[in-house]
Amino acid sequence: MMQVHHLVALLSLFAAPLSVLAIPNGACDGQSDGLSITWSGNAENAYFTFNGGANTGPATGCTDLGSGFSGQVGISYLGANGQPHADGTILETNPTGYFDISYILGYTLPVLCSSNGASSGCAIDLFGSGTPCPSTVQDGVCQNPTGPGGSNDPGAYQGSAGAQPWCNACSPPDPFFAPCAGSAYTYPYDDGATVGPAVGSIQCCVGTACGATGREGNGKWGNNQPNRDPPCTTCSSGSRRSLLERRWSKEE
Repeated sequence: MMQVHHLVALLSLFAAPLSVLAIPNGACDGQSDGLSITWSGNAENAYFTFNGGANTGPATGCTDLGSGFSGQVGISYLGANGQPHADGTILETNPTGYFDISYILGYTLPVLCSSNGASSGCAIDLFGSGTPCPSTVQDGVCQNPTGPGGSNDPGAYQGSAGAQPWCNACSPPDPFFAPCAGSAYTYPYDDGATVGPAVGSIQCCVGTACGATGREGNGKWGNNQPNRDPPCTTCSSGSRRSLLERRWSKEE
């Protein structure tokens, strides 16, 4: 599976640049030296990882990211290598303080993060929703087909809003991920998931008892978002997409 650092070339598709704003009074030690995450919830054995795995620990208490943090925070179960799976649930922030929960890489745990009255994420247990994961589950992660290497991965922008397979950037999410669309990133242009700006620490609740944003399922039909640069159009029925997706279509 793709690792987080492989996303650099695909940032135009995803929710946010890979950097974090130093927010005053955000640190766990009370000093104005960076961003922190305060954890809560009902999921046991949840772990976080950031900065390429250099900082890893249980998703409990408070995690001080510090002013030098740059990257994404992954929330997952431990993988076969003893580290949280890098392709699970992701918390992303950008330099202006906006943030989101993303399932573009995959889904591991239900997570809802809030700050300054704004929330992103989804407390729905997608593994228990009755819709099967569209890929092999590895280390508790269901890979998202719209993410890197997936059957609906749009790849690099090809210079035309209708280019194939670029139209997959705003096609509807896979049914497994659809219940959380609009509330957490489930496909590349699922921009309803981005909220903010954060003020102080970000409070992240892990598990199914974390409430709701009220946007769950609102983005499940895709959105061509004409104001995006570049925009895209939803792939038409029977259109020529990736080789892998066409192979899947023949097997259905």
